Amino acid sequence: MRHSTWTAFSTLLAAVTLPAATMAQPFEFAGTLTCRVTTPDAAFHFGSARPMTCEFQQDRYPRRQIYRGTLKKYGIEWGVFDRTEMRWNVYSNSGRVRRGGLAGSYGGYTVEAALGEGVGANVLQGGSDDLILSPIGLQTQTGSFNITTGVMRFRLRFVR
Repeated sequence: MRHSTWTAFSTLLAAVTLPAATMAQPFEFAGTLTCRVTTPDAAFHFGSARPMTCEFQQDRYPRRQIYRGTLKKYGIEWGVFDRTEMRWNVYSNSGRVRRGGLAGSYGGYTVEAALGEGVGANVLQGGSDDLILSPIGLQTQTGSFNITTGVMRFRLRFVR
C-alpha cells in the first residue's frame, strides 16, 4: 500500500476507532512506526518470541528514529513465518515525537493468515498521555503460510 493511501486509511480508521475520551484531546498525526520481524520460525505452538526492528518516520522531520524489541505472541500459532511487517500511525499532542519517545510497552490482540503472502491486523494498546499509536495496525507477510490468533506484546527500546 502506498504511503499516502496508508496514511489516509489509517487516519480514517483511527478517527472511527479511538475512544471518545482520547479523541477529545488535541492529538495530531506525527508519523508512521514500521516494525519488521525477519527471523524465520516454524510453529505449531502456543507462544513465540521473535526480535524486531522498528523505524519511526516523523511526518514533518526527515530524521528517523530506530527502535529494537521482541515481539511476543501468546495463542495459537500454526505454520511457517518468514518476513513480517507491521505498521501503525503515531499521534501526539504536538504532532511531534521527541527522540526516543516511543520507547515503552505495548500490547493487544493479533489475527493473521498467510499463504505465500498474507495480511493481519493488530489491535493495540499502549502509549502515554501525550502519545498514542493507532489502535489498529496492519500487517503484511511474505514467504510464509500460517494462521495465528492470540495476544501480542512488545517493548521498544530506543537505539538511535
